[in-house]
Amino acid sequence: MWRGHNGPGHSGARMMLLRSTAFALLAACVCIPDRAPAAEQQAEYNSPLPTTGVVRYGMSDSSIGKLIFLSEGTVGGRILLSCKAGVLCEVWGTVRGEQIVRVAKAIPVKPFAGPRDPIVFVYSHYKEGSGAFWLEDDDLESLYTPRMAGLMVKSRRASEILESESAGAGPWIQSQEWIIRGVKVEADDRGAGKALATATYRNLALPNPKPETLAFDMVRTEGGWRIDDIQFPRQETARFGTSSRLSDMLRIEIAEGEKEMRDKVAKAASTGSLCRFGEGEIFTCSAGGKQYSICTSGQTHALPHQWIEYRAGTPAKPELVHRSEKVGAPGSFYGAFEPFATGEVSYVRFTKDGYDYTAYSDENSRPQTSGVIVRKEGRRVANIKCSGGKDDAMPKNAFKMPSNMILAVPYDTDQLN
Repeated sequence: MWRGHNGPGHSGARMMLLRSTAFALLAACVCIPDRAPAAEQQAEYNSPLPTTGVVRYGMSDSSIGKLIFLSEGTVGGRILLSCKAGVLCEVWGTVRGEQIVRVAKAIPVKPFAGPRDPIVFVYSHYKEGSGAFWLEDDDLESLYTPRMAGLMVKSRRASEILESESAGAGPWIQSQEWIIRGVKVEADDRGAGKALATATYRNLALPNPKPETLAFDMVRTEGGWRIDDIQFPRQETARFGTSSRLSDMLRIEIAEGEKEMRDKVAKAASTGSLCRFGEGEIFTCSAGGKQYSICTSGQTHALPHQWIEYRAGTPAKPELVHRSEKVGAPGSFYGAFEPFATGEVSYVRFTKDGYDYTAYSDENSRPQTSGVIVRKEGRRVANIKCSGGKDDAMPKNAFKMPSNMILAVPYDTDQLN
C-alpha cells in the first residue's frame, strides 16, 4: 500500500519502488538510532558547474541557490569573504546532499552596468558547449525585471501542475541538445533607460547549424540592467500559436496551469480527499459524511517534504488538523508496514492533546479494511471504518511517501485491535 520513490533532480527520471519493499527502504532513510546522520550517509560530488544565486546569510546556516553551507567555519568563511550577503555569486565546490562541504572557488557576479552585461553573463555558461544556466525563484530578480520574474515563477508553478517543462526553463538555447559556438551580443540604446539587445550563436549539435538570433528587451533598474522580455524567431506552434515573445508564452502556460488546477481540484473534491491539489496524499478515506486525510507539503518533485498534516472533517468545515514539521519530535508521525501472503498492512500514528490517532489500511483482511482508530490513555474510544475499503483509503497517487517526515517503527499488531 505504502510506496516510495527515488527523489528526482530538475529533469531526472522518477523511479517507483516495489510496493512490498517500500517501507523497508523507508526505514533505511529516516532517523533510526545507532546510525550515522542521513547527511553523513549521502555521497559527495564535485560540482562541475557553478551554483549561481544570491547569497543569503543566517546565524548558523547560509544558502546560495538550493544549497546550504555553515555560516561559520572554512566553507562559510571562504564564500562570505568573496560574496557578501545579498549579492549574486557563483560557487564551485564539493556538495553532500544539499550542503556545500568544501569550496574550490567563489566569485561574485559584477553588477550589470550595461544592457549587454546580463546577456553576456548568461551565455558565458554555455561557452564550453556543455554548460547550462539556472536561477531559483527567489533569485530571478537579479536577472529579470520584477514583472518578468513574477511571470517566470507563476509559469514554473504551472509547469509542475501540467507536468511539463516551463517555456522559461531554458530560453537561451532553443534545443534539447547544444554545442554553442560564436556567441555575439550587441545592444542598441532606446533611451529612457531602455535598450534592445541581441544574442546570435550557432548550435553545432544541430544538423546544418545556422546562426540563431534572440532579442532581449532590457530595462535599467536601481540594481542594474535587467531582462524585461525575450523574443524568439517567429514560428507557429500547436501550443503557443504565433506567439514569439516569452512573456506571451508564459501567460499561456499560466492560464493552462490554472485551468488544470481547477479541473483537478474539482476532481479531488469529488473523491472526498481533504488534500489540496499540489500536495502529496498519503491517506484518505470517507466515513459518516466526513473525510480523513494525511497530506504532505508537496508531491514527488518537492522532496524533501517540509511538513505532514492529518485532517478530519469536510472541506468546508475542518474539525481536526494536526501538523508535524520534524520527524521524531513530540506530535510527529510514526509509521509501520508488514507484508502478508494475502496483502499488506500499514499504519501511521501521531498523538495530539492526549489522544493517539492511528490511520491504517489492511489489505490482508477479508474484506479489506481501512480507517482511523482513536485511543485515550491506551483505551480505544473510536474506530472509524472507511466506507470504500482499499480503493477509498489509498488513491493511485499514494506512492508519494514523505520518508523524511515519518519515523519507521516495528510493526505492532495491537495498534489495529
